[in-house]
Amino acid sequence: MKLRVQLGLNIQEARRSKGFSQETLAHRADIDRGYIGKIENAKHAATIDMIEAIAEAMGIEAQELLKPRV
Repeated sequence: MKLRVQLGLNIQEARRSKGFSQETLAHRADIDRGYIGKIENAKHAATIDMIEAIAEAMGIEAQELLKPRV
């Protein structure tokens, strides 16, 4: 699985487990909601800074978002 796809799925899974909507996550991470959706759907690649902001907004380590899915 491509890293971009893996990252998107991991963000979506973590976001849902926290009970966050894309809008809530976007607000907390100071990123546009549409961009969150595009990252989750592997339409755009996230920068390291964005990955860190998203992870911080959810209270998790950025590495969690890059882990391979099992």
